[in-house]
Amino acid sequence: MTETSQRASCPCLLRSMLNEQHGLFEVSPLSPEKKDSKKSTVEKSAKSKKSAPKKSAESKSRKQAVPKKTVEKKAKKESVSEKRIKRRDKKKDTPKGSEPAVEAPLEESGDIKQGTIAKFMRKRTQLVGFETGLNKHTQYSIEFIDNAIDALESWWWKTDRKPRLSDQLDPKLVEEVREKFKDQLEDTIALSKKIEKDIRDGKQVDIPPRPKDNLETHLARFRKFLVPFRGFITKHEPLVVIQVTELLMPDLVPVVSEEGFKVYEFICFDTGVGMVPADLEKFGIYLASSKSEKLKQTRGSQGFGAPSAFSDAQNTTGKPIFAVTKKFTSEKATVAEYYTTTANTKEYVNGPLEMDLPFDHGTYIRLYYLNIQYKRGYADVYAQMTSLLDPHITLVFIDPYGEVHIYPRRVNTFPEEPKYAQAHPASIRIGEFQDLLRETSERDLHGFLTRGFCRLSGNKASTIIDNTNKELRIRKLPTIGPRTPTDSLSKTEVEYLYKAFSSEEYIAPPTDTVVPVGEEIFEKTIKQAYNPEFVTAITRKPTSGKGLSFAVEVCIAYGGDIKPAGSANAVLWRFVNRVPKLRDNSDCATWKATTSVNWRNYKLDSFDNGVPRGPVMLFIHVCGAYVHVMFKGQSKQALAEDEVLIREIKLALEDAGRKFRLFITRRETAKKKAKRAGILAMYADQFAHSLVAIANDSKRKKLFDAETIASRLRDAISGFEMEADEEEIEGDVLSADLLADIPLGDSEEDDVGTSSGGDD
Repeated sequence: MTETSQRASCPCLLRSMLNEQHGLFEVSPLSPEKKDSKKSTVEKSAKSKKSAPKKSAESKSRKQAVPKKTVEKKAKKESVSEKRIKRRDKKKDTPKGSEPAVEAPLEESGDIKQGTIAKFMRKRTQLVGFETGLNKHTQYSIEFIDNAIDALESWWWKTDRKPRLSDQLDPKLVEEVREKFKDQLEDTIALSKKIEKDIRDGKQVDIPPRPKDNLETHLARFRKFLVPFRGFITKHEPLVVIQVTELLMPDLVPVVSEEGFKVYEFICFDTGVGMVPADLEKFGIYLASSKSEKLKQTRGSQGFGAPSAFSDAQNTTGKPIFAVTKKFTSEKATVAEYYTTTANTKEYVNGPLEMDLPFDHGTYIRLYYLNIQYKRGYADVYAQMTSLLDPHITLVFIDPYGEVHIYPRRVNTFPEEPKYAQAHPASIRIGEFQDLLRETSERDLHGFLTRGFCRLSGNKASTIIDNTNKELRIRKLPTIGPRTPTDSLSKTEVEYLYKAFSSEEYIAPPTDTVVPVGEEIFEKTIKQAYNPEFVTAITRKPTSGKGLSFAVEVCIAYGGDIKPAGSANAVLWRFVNRVPKLRDNSDCATWKATTSVNWRNYKLDSFDNGVPRGPVMLFIHVCGAYVHVMFKGQSKQALAEDEVLIREIKLALEDAGRKFRLFITRRETAKKKAKRAGILAMYADQFAHSLVAIANDSKRKKLFDAETIASRLRDAISGFEMEADEEEIEGDVLSADLLADIPLGDSEEDDVGTSSGGDD
């Protein structure tokens, strides 16, 4: 029998040898051959165990009839004395000169216990950004706003009946929301402070009663919540609503060390795609996500955000989560109230129930959490920045002060749906290569290579296999072929296969997995938000890093409603896949790239850390599936430093900087000309009288009038054209240009430069 036929006929034997020697396929799913071999081994061991107590069972059966199940249970159990006899026999069979086997302890259950990801994260929600502090309020907004916008985009891409949206949101809808909230909202923070002060002063206080905690009350509150947004719902407007309210619940804050902490009610509602009951069952479970199977340009991807929020909410208040959701293809909504458990499951208090509710599709979540008192400048800023790069949705943020922040939709089109990013050979390391071999559904090697990776053709796959065989022949090992089963490869063959696989050169990954905002929309949204004197946006062509495509966008805005910043954090604003990143600024690759630019070359001063200063704002957006493998931590706030990424950001910043320098240069030139014109206008009368006096002394006496000449000079200097013959107009313009170009002396030039610099 040849070596190739041995491989095909005995794959299980080869794999078992590899497991014993190298452990290469230890975690792979069992193939049918292995399942059969394992089954036969279990059956043999069961037979041997049953045969051992057979005689004793027969002798007992003569005296007394024993039930069959009892005999089988006794046959399966092996006594300690029998184990010792087996070990003694094993020692006798050990050849002389060889070391005797170490006797195993009688108790073999082991000390290592396997936990669950939910139990691990239950008290470690700070790893995802839910540590106590002002940023915790922001983190709740981050997780649920991101989920809501992803749901809205998914609804738009999936529905066949897309609504006709106006160019911008109807202002009447905005006024309608403000009017309905006018008498409903109150400053819950001020109310809480007043009650606390009255309690300290010994006054009698009427604490508002807590609402009844039952399903009917929850549904009534949900229906009341929808009333102000009825216009958005009926017109199918893409809407996200976040409401944060401070509550006085002293029974939920019993710990003395937690004095000063407040309980907050957090509500998120969107008119997105919605969920069917099966999806709601998984929503809030760790590592359960509609976006985690493959890499794609999305805001969330891991299934950690909402579960961690639920864990923190339950840890700090002990109250369940209430959810209402309706799929856009469903007739009824699903209502549920539940806890998430450390076993990564759900424990329902109410539901899940299906019922008719007054909305077409979307999701409503309500929970409670404990934190220090809310302050402006955190969650509200996140909502504002989110609206800039997501102009296709309307975002409403209601803070605990009772203020309603409405960021209306600015465009009537949604971004294109990004495609899934297939693995590119340049991004694969040997460990991942082994995992892909274990998990592949392809039966042969050729199919695994050509269909498992992008930019890998059939010819390239043949070249990889040929180069692998060269290495195997040198070492006198059996060769492989295109039809070699993927589950029959040995550890050595996999290593040489990967060596040939990684040695090839490949075409860059496809760029259709990247969907940037676009220069036109970027500039439009910044203009509407800040009304700047100057704005420019640069979108770089998609490039690749680590085998995944990404694109960099930069926008610079100057002047207008933008005030001079007191710190670098108010100048540089970072976005990743349209999501603002407000923390860990200096630890991010975008920050490093910004500080590496010499901003003085572009007529901008800078802070000591290298970030520009003045009435200027920088917006940097990195998009693509690439970013999911570049985050430094689980909280996804900073991108790791990558040479390609930093170069792309720097090039985009320098390109935008050149346009800004041109704007400043033109403005400075205009100021200098205006100052020169002003000086000339001051001496227009004196110049005209002197000119007339000289002319009247010549042969052409009384040909020119001093007042007329002075008036025409001032008009020419100011840029106005007088009614005159073409020749006279040309002469006046030429004279004005010549006079404007006359140097005014060193001292005056210095004054001009100083004044223009001061104005800047």
